[in-house]
Amino acid sequence: MSLAIPDQAQRKRPVRPALKVCLISNQIAAWGKIGGFGTATRALGRGLAAQGVEVHAVVVRRASEGQRRLEQLDGIVVHGMSRPETVVSGRVFRRIGADIYHSQEPTIASRLAQRSMPDRVHVVTCRDPRGWREHFTELRHASLKRRLMAPLTWYYEASPWVKSAVRHSDVVLTPAPRVLDARIHNLYGDQIRPEFVPYPIDFPAGPPRKAERPLILFVGRFDRRKRIEVFFDLARSFPEAEFVAVGRAHEESYDRYLRRKYGGIANLELPGFVSRFDPPGLLEYYERAWVLVNTSAREGLPYTFLEAAGFGVSILSSLDPDGFASRFGYFVKNGDFAQGLHHLLQDQNWRAMGAKGIEYVRATWNEQNCIARHLAVYERLLSKQRASR
Repeated sequence: MSLAIPDQAQRKRPVRPALKVCLISNQIAAWGKIGGFGTATRALGRGLAAQGVEVHAVVVRRASEGQRRLEQLDGIVVHGMSRPETVVSGRVFRRIGADIYHSQEPTIASRLAQRSMPDRVHVVTCRDPRGWREHFTELRHASLKRRLMAPLTWYYEASPWVKSAVRHSDVVLTPAPRVLDARIHNLYGDQIRPEFVPYPIDFPAGPPRKAERPLILFVGRFDRRKRIEVFFDLARSFPEAEFVAVGRAHEESYDRYLRRKYGGIANLELPGFVSRFDPPGLLEYYERAWVLVNTSAREGLPYTFLEAAGFGVSILSSLDPDGFASRFGYFVKNGDFAQGLHHLLQDQNWRAMGAKGIEYVRATWNEQNCIARHLAVYERLLSKQRASR
């Protein structure tokens, strides 16, 4: 498989060697973490580092998966902190001393960075801001443990400190303005004017080589909000197709339950966690897949939509963030995923929709464009800061 991912020597064209950027995120795609926020954080950091930027990332440490307090990852210096540390300690931000502090989703840590380094530039990207409607949906599908943790989750993600972080940032970015602008305004105020800035997506250098037999793909956590059972039921209804569900549940007991209940379906493969960043890995599944199914009860703009579209995979989803499913696949409006899959497989409709996705993602979400857009934002804000001194 040939991917449009230049080697490090080709990619290293320093733009501003003195620039130091600190990414702030509750996760990064490594040490067993598979979420979209973490994937975007790692892809952005990798792309910035390839341009000669000194990149640090402050993330919640996954000590149980072997993550140390300080790690090197794709040219990124990763600082792992416990969740309590991200709430009460700003020492790590002072120690890093970055020019830019860029939160990949606003949290209390974003406000700590602002208070610790008030004379630096602070950027916030809103990927999936959650108001009371979104938190209610989470609770409705959550396990008992997650329901008990809900007050702490709300405080970490939606407390007055978090709202203050957004309002005090130098700019607010979003990768999905059509679906998220209204949420951002409702949560943080009408004075916020988010800017659209895309994130890097890997895609094949040439036409993807698709499987001869229909391959239907699910990528994500097997958590209750994702409603993975809908995907498993589709596998039973379409024995002529191959179904692959990549991922696992956070809760080991729920993961075991799902695999016991559905693991015997003849045309269903459950490979577990597969890394995007260790080839061939996840990208090989995208290259062969025909349709990506998203059964979640709630999303922002899933990173998997962008990845799949870049490989010519059509989208089947009951959510339509930024018109992605309706433009590049099938938007399920009545809960009937089987009808949508029939439509995409009929007359190879999936192929035409996938071709539209490739065209869009390659033009907008390619690494060169995405990193250049971020650097332009950083340089604009630094110039404005210098002029005001």
